[in-house]
This record gives sequence, C-alpha cells and structure tokens, in this order.
Amino acid sequence: MKKPDLKNIWNNKKFRHGGLSAVLAVIVVAVAVLLNVGVSMLETRFNLSVDMSKNQMFSISEQTKRTLSSLDEPVKIYGLMRTGNENVYISELMDNYRKLAPDYITTQVVDPVQNPTFARQFTDVELSENSVIITNEDGSKVRAIDYYDMFELGYDSSTYSTYARSFKGEQKITNAITFVTADSVTNAYFLSGHKEVALSDLSHLIEYLEGENLAVSELPGTELSKLQQGDILIIASPQTDLTDEERQIIKEFLENDGYMLYMTDPGYGTLPNFESLIELYNVTFNHDVVMETSQSNYYNYPTFIVPNVGTHESVSGLTENSQVAVLPYAQSFTLPQIEQTAISVEAILTTSEGAYGKTNLESTTAEMEDGDIPGPLTVGLVIREVDQDGEDAGTKIVLLGNSNFVTNQSFYGLSGNTDLFLGSVKWMMGQSDTVTIVGKNLLGNSLRFTSALQMYVLSGISILGLPLVVLVCGMVVWLRRRHL
Repeated sequence: MKKPDLKNIWNNKKFRHGGLSAVLAVIVVAVAVLLNVGVSMLETRFNLSVDMSKNQMFSISEQTKRTLSSLDEPVKIYGLMRTGNENVYISELMDNYRKLAPDYITTQVVDPVQNPTFARQFTDVELSENSVIITNEDGSKVRAIDYYDMFELGYDSSTYSTYARSFKGEQKITNAITFVTADSVTNAYFLSGHKEVALSDLSHLIEYLEGENLAVSELPGTELSKLQQGDILIIASPQTDLTDEERQIIKEFLENDGYMLYMTDPGYGTLPNFESLIELYNVTFNHDVVMETSQSNYYNYPTFIVPNVGTHESVSGLTENSQVAVLPYAQSFTLPQIEQTAISVEAILTTSEGAYGKTNLESTTAEMEDGDIPGPLTVGLVIREVDQDGEDAGTKIVLLGNSNFVTNQSFYGLSGNTDLFLGSVKWMMGQSDTVTIVGKNLLGNSLRFTSALQMYVLSGISILGLPLVVLVCGMVVWLRRRHL
C-alpha cells in the first residue's frame, strides 16, 4: 500500500486553506468559551452585567435612579412568587432596585402557596401570583401592585381579544416607592357638571395620577368651595358653561395661587365664563380646527397634529424620552402681544408654519380659505405667575387645545401623550423631574418616516442598495478564489 506523501498534501492549496479554516474555527470557539467564562466571573464577583434584551427589559431608567438616590428612609419590596417558578421580569426588577439602593431597599420573595395569608396583612385585595407589595419601614403605608396591572393591554378588533402591549413594572414600583415615602398628598379634582368627560371614562388617568401620589376625585360645580391652595383643578373638555358663581370661585382660587389644567376641544361653541378665566391673562380662544401641511407634524391625517415641543419643563418628558404627542382635532390660541408684569405666558406646543386654523367648522373643503388663521399656531401653553427673577411664584395654568389625546382610547395609550399630561401635573406639583417612566414595549418597533424623500431613500437602500453590495462582495470573493 502506497504511503501518503505528507509533504505534497501540505503543499496542496485546498488542504492548506482548509486546515487554516479549521484551526481558525477552533480558536474562535475557544475565545468565545473564555469570554463567556470571563463575563460570568465579572457578573458574579463585581455585580457587572449588560442588558442585551429587546427594549432594555431588565434595565432601570434614569428617572428611577434619581428617585432611589433621594431616598432617606427604608423601603421593603415583597414579591409573591412560587419557589422555582419565579417570574424573571419581576425578580430581576426587584434585584435591580436592591442593587441601586442597598442601604434603603430590602427585597424578599414570598411563596404564596407556602404562605397563603402573607398578603392579607397588607391588603384586602386578592393578589395574583407574581404580584408585588411595597411598604415603608413600619408598614403604615402600603401599595400593592397586582401582576396583571403591570402590563398595558391593547385590543385586537380582528380577533376580539386583548394582548400585552407594554410592561409597566418599573413605573408601578417607582411610583409606589414615591407614595410610601411621601410626607403629604396633593388633591387633583376633575370638574363635573358641565358635560365634561366623565371620570368613569378616565380610569387610566386616575391610575397614573394616583401613581404620582395624588388623591383623585370628582368635583361638581356646586362644591367648588372645597378648592384650596395647592390643589389641582382639571377641566376635561366641558360642553356647557360655568355659572357666574362658579366662575367667581375658580377665579379666586387661581388668584390664590391655584393650579388648573384646562383641556378644550373645538366644536362646542363659545363658553364665555370658562374662556374669560383664560382671557384674564390676555389669551384668547381661536375656535378653529387646526390643519397641518407638514408631513412631519401630523399622524395619518392632517387633523391629527404632532406638535413641535417647546423648552418649558412641563414638556421636558417629551424631549428627554424622545416622544411625540398626537392631538386629534385641536384648536389654537392667540397669545398676548405685550409682555405682562408678574405673568408669563409661554407656548409649549406649536404647529409648523404651513399649518392653518379652519374657523368655519361647517366648511366642506379642507383647503385654506379666507378668514382662516395662518400658522404657526399655538395648541398648548402655560400661564404662570412669576417673581422678578422669572421664577414660579404662584398661579399655574396649562391650557391645551385638545382633550382627545388622553380621553380617546385610540390615543391615550401613546406614551408621548401620557408624558404631556403627567408632565403638566408634575410641574404644577413643583417636581423638578417631570419625565414619565415609559413602559417597556413588548411589541415590534415601527419605523416612522418624517418625509417622503426619507422613505424613498431608505426604501432604495434596503431594496436595491444592500442586495447590490452583497452581489458585488460575492463576485469579488468568487474571482479571488478562482485564482487561488
């Protein structure tokens, strides 16, 4: 039998290249194994880890970090999870809170099967498995968060079923920590009696407001005398006017450093007493419907406004979280032309220059007509009493030309709309951090084009450019291999 010529085998180009490829593959596998071992050692010994999950599911936001850094009293977090069947989202989240504030946060996992009565010492509500309970040190202040309340649900009309749209565990737990460590509670009253949006239809807003340590209740016009300094009066799209007596009470409330969030919609006619409260500050209602012409300033329809966001701290949540608000069917306002002493009026939401306000609401054309108001238009503003240094010194009013952004089911789920509403409330409460913690998106992210040109360029790159690059690279490799 003829012995193989090892020298000739090694001189064979195919064998040599194949052997080098095999050696490189072994080296790559060995390096990967060593890296995994090294990373595991770093995580175990130095508590270092990197969240590689979609939408940073296991990461803590800067807002929560700021909240935890300001803690000055102990907080206990209990997780109701069965041993060996712990929910990874909840357990990791609890562990992250403990790591960020080890001097103040203690966590404990309680098996609800082995200890079924544990939760009853804190709440009478029957909690689901994987729920969380947060208390202060002596247990005098408690907030229980049911597992299913940590998810924002959507509704699929094609299948008539609900689905989890986002995970709000961090938002819920951080708000609960704020609640159990707060010294006082602010009242937020929703005005009623003028065909406003019913409080029963605003359960989502109540949940958010209570999470910010506010006591939320309905306030009929006949009980306006209950308003006190520091309370927040929320007016959600009234359709009938105030009585003269109600107007006077609200006027005195505002003059006594009161806070008011007023959301109004076009189409309900003139409400002289409501509007006169705003006209006290030389702001007027335009009674129009805003139409946008810039594609980057509307969503699907020219009447679904995506406004430009100002720099006031009430809307910092939109800019810091890179969110947009969508205002469907908004009206605009005219700001005072002359600067007022001790009063500041500042636009926080504006349209593009190409927008216009349709003043004839019965018009059959969407085109701009004589009498329409040219842009840019103001669809949101803040009014505040200021001292000689320009700092807040009393009255605070947020006026928005739309309520559907938080009262319509199709829009209030947008995180930018939530940031807009809660940012306004937080500013009134004097909170310097007006940023809202955004839920972790559990769905696929969609790509939003700001212009037709951008859409065509990106489409061309993905449809033609990338395949062409792959083809050229393949041809180069093929030609080089032919000459080996």
